[in-house]
Amino acid sequence: MFRNPPAASAGSLIEKVGLKGASIGGAKVSQVHANFFTNIGGSRASDILKLIALVKEQVKQAFDVELEEEIIYVPYR
Repeated sequence: MFRNPPAASAGSLIEKVGLKGASIGGAKVSQVHANFFTNIGGSRASDILKLIALVKEQVKQAFDVELEEEIIYVPYR
């Protein structure tokens, strides 16, 4: 989901802020690897976007690190 910042792995930072396994709607931070998000059923794009925002906010607050998404956004037409 996120590029690894220079000093640490994104998955490690996400896990350290306690978001491994966190979910919003049908979107969930994987319990196997915190830098993977999964659809646990009925996930909407808005669920993923909210979860991305939550993870970025928590990591920024805890470590002053801005996570950068590794994903490509494709608009729906």
